[in-house]
Parts: sequence; structure tokens; C-alpha cells
Amino acid sequence: MTSKKYFQGEGPWSDADQLVLYLDTGSWRSMRPVVEVESCIYCGLCALFCPTQCMINKNGEYFEPNLDFCKGCGVCAKECPRGAIIMKPEGEFNDE
Repeated sequence: MTSKKYFQGEGPWSDADQLVLYLDTGSWRSMRPVVEVESCIYCGLCALFCPTQCMINKNGEYFEPNLDFCKGCGVCAKECPRGAIIMKPEGEFNDE
């Protein structure tokens, strides 16, 4: 039996063999995850549970969201055991 891949370039999930970073949706986010680097223990739970897999490994020290693809859902902040990710209103930031 062959496996069909629906949503070849776009999809709401990943088959764990490729990333879901296809749609630039960061512009409509209302909340932004902010990582407190000193609190991060690099456990990777934020990256594991991120629905769009947009958490980027920063030199093996901490994870940071790719804001071009982050939807601001807050799953990363909810799953962080140290509370190192805080959701802040997007209005607090200038276009960076």
C-alpha cells in the first residue's frame, strides 16, 4: 500500500519527516512568544509541542521562535516547565 501525502506543500500537521514552515503567517499574530534566555534549560519541549515547528535551536543553548511563521498560539509558553517563554501583546513591539 502506498502512502499518499495530502497537502504536499501546505498542511496543518507534519509527518515528522519535513517541516511545516510553508506559510508566512507571522503578520497576523496578536501575541508574541518572548524567550527569557537565562531561564531556559534547553529541554526542547517548546520545539516538540510547537504546532508549526517554528522553534529554532540557537547554538544548543536555547530555542527561539521564527517569527515569520509563529502564529502566537502560546503552546510553547504553556509547555515550558521553567516558564521561560512569556506571551506578550504584539503591539508592544516595533516592526523588527
